[in-house]
Amino acid sequence: MPVATGEGERLAAPAKLNLCLQITGRRADGYHLLDSVVVFTDFGDSLTVRPAGGGNGTDSLYITGPFAAAIAQEPENICLRAIRGYRDAGGVIGPLSVTLDKHVPVGAGLGGGSSNAAAILRYLDRQAATRIHPDALGALALDLGADVPVCLAGTAQHMTGIGEQLRPLDSAPHSHVVLARPDASLSTIAVFRAFAGMQQDVGAPCDLPPPPADPRQIMQRGNDLAAAALHLCPDIGGLMDQLAACRGAGGVQTSGSGSACFALFPDARLASAAAARLASKGQWAVATAF
Repeated sequence: MPVATGEGERLAAPAKLNLCLQITGRRADGYHLLDSVVVFTDFGDSLTVRPAGGGNGTDSLYITGPFAAAIAQEPENICLRAIRGYRDAGGVIGPLSVTLDKHVPVGAGLGGGSSNAAAILRYLDRQAATRIHPDALGALALDLGADVPVCLAGTAQHMTGIGEQLRPLDSAPHSHVVLARPDASLSTIAVFRAFAGMQQDVGAPCDLPPPPADPRQIMQRGNDLAAAALHLCPDIGGLMDQLAACRGAGGVQTSGSGSACFALFPDARLASAAAARLASKGQWAVATAF
């Protein structure tokens, strides 16, 4: 839930996890068709949005947090593109000042940028003097990125198509989890290119059965992008081994196109101990839940 403060409205932008990810085909335009179960963690970025002062009539973005430097040099952050796109679609809202507190690592397959954009779109849809049609909002989300529609939904979803076909899970999976990432970022485009090079023949789209509510059973379906991510970043394999060796660790998997991986744990105590163990070895690791 957004939190209104005297200094603006604070928004949560949770990290997303792909509990499984299958590539079920490829469209004529080159986009891959997906079948994935997506959940959202208690861990993530936060944003504060307020009307812009100073009378210059322009939007502004300030970035703080441990991963601020990783996106500080981007020519235009996805948050600002979301605001511009909303206006281009007919939405009316004055200039905004956005502060992004960046805690989700960049290029990790955790949907940090997509979740940031989704948080902005939800804010605009509440605060705009003139709102855009829900169909236009959905189209804008997909135009910003394949993960933005599911992040805009913000709840556990069975995602198909190129990311735009969503079905809320009737019984959302829940678990304690440790997120971990080697000191490397992966480009989603690069991972899909590597996947295409490793597996030239992608099967025709298929109707996979609905996922069960047990997250471990869902994870048994695997992640078809894992091999490509490991090919580009072999350190992922060593980190997954470290996660698997932690007491209480259940399934271990990569999320999305990587480079982050995760493991399930039966309780918060074991998850926290595992994250601390990895952190003591210099790894980025966070204990959270979904």
